[in-house]
Amino acid sequence: MASDVKFYKEDGSFKLRVCGVILSEGKILINNCDNAPFFSYPGGHVELGEDTKTAVIREVLEETNIQTEIVKTLANIQLFFQREDGKPFHEIGFYYLLKSKQPLKTTNFYKEEIDKGRKRVHKFTWITLEELQSLDVRPTALKEVLLKGLENQEIIDRVQA
Repeated sequence: MASDVKFYKEDGSFKLRVCGVILSEGKILINNCDNAPFFSYPGGHVELGEDTKTAVIREVLEETNIQTEIVKTLANIQLFFQREDGKPFHEIGFYYLLKSKQPLKTTNFYKEEIDKGRKRVHKFTWITLEELQSLDVRPTALKEVLLKGLENQEIIDRVQA
């Protein structure tokens, strides 16, 4: 098992992340992991020595059991925010539009996974673009990319607490 590209230090943290936006029947698949107060897109950490395109296909399969392929790059987003303890957190995320290799039903579902020894519970929900506007789906900077049909965006987002 390779190490994730992330580190936590006393003075701050960093992680390299990938996420896939899966569209089916005009809906987007979002995830609520471990009852967090927000939603995100399926994905996870890049492993050391792994490219981001391989990582997003692997992570989405691990979380959803959906085999996908990349349609295009939506955005590369650098996020800067504060951890719960007030220390700085820097995340670089690669976001890809994916399509399923098999027909999908847009039925909400749950999945449990053991991620590097930790049990995680995922609640997957299919939403419309209209619903995306009113939900707390992170990163928030990706909403505009999806709502305006943009691609290949490079975004720096300094989230204010």
